[in-house]
Amino acid sequence: MEKLSIKLAEGKISYLSGGQGKNMILLHSLNLSAKSWDPVFEPLAQKFTLYALDMPGHGDADKPSQNYLIEDYAQSVITFMDKLNIDKAILCGNSVGALIAVEMAASYAQRVEKLILVGCPARDSWERMERLVLSALSFDAEGNPRPFSMGELAMSFAHPTPDLLNWFNQERAKAGQWVKKTMIAISLYDVFPKLPLVQCPTLVLFGTKDILREKEKVLLQGMKGSKSALIEDAGHVPQVDQPEAFYKEVKHFLECNEIV
Repeated sequence: MEKLSIKLAEGKISYLSGGQGKNMILLHSLNLSAKSWDPVFEPLAQKFTLYALDMPGHGDADKPSQNYLIEDYAQSVITFMDKLNIDKAILCGNSVGALIAVEMAASYAQRVEKLILVGCPARDSWERMERLVLSALSFDAEGNPRPFSMGELAMSFAHPTPDLLNWFNQERAKAGQWVKKTMIAISLYDVFPKLPLVQCPTLVLFGTKDILREKEKVLLQGMKGSKSALIEDAGHVPQVDQPEAFYKEVKHFLECNEIV
């Protein structure tokens, strides 16, 4: 695994890369960075050439001068692919990363080979606005995120620990105001009209303890022919909670679709 970076028009994009085989791009969840894929990076790298990106504003990526919508995040991944001469890739996105992956599959279908949506939000407009309002107390007056408590961490991870909490809060602080900016982008994005535009083989993956698991049915209905899988005893970031089970489900899906 190598930590690399590339300069795009909107700033530096940092990423982890390694492995061999077909290209797979990993897109992380809100608050986090490419490091959230560390638990499954090495096994996936045995089969694929991996690119785990820090989204603009997150991790070691630059913070753009303008606000980003989900469409802008998707365009930044396409620009990244162009820079590295990646014609087509398997996309695996977690949470907001899953929304970015849906946008790419809907708007840049020729660039997406397969789609793996991990903990994908599928909220209607009221639910999105409600979540944004309820999150207001999570930020200070300057818009920087406040540290999570162990109880708050338990909403995303099945087995919160002090070490996990410390890492999560470090990642959250590093993103700074871009946590809130990205939450706003999520609240403005309507995924439902995009789902029927997704034509590639798609896996909808949830942890059994993910609070968004109830959205599995609407995602499957929206993307005809998509498959689903559940990871036992895992939350919203199942690749961290249960990396072996996560890899098993991803590998099975890709084998069934003649990728591995």
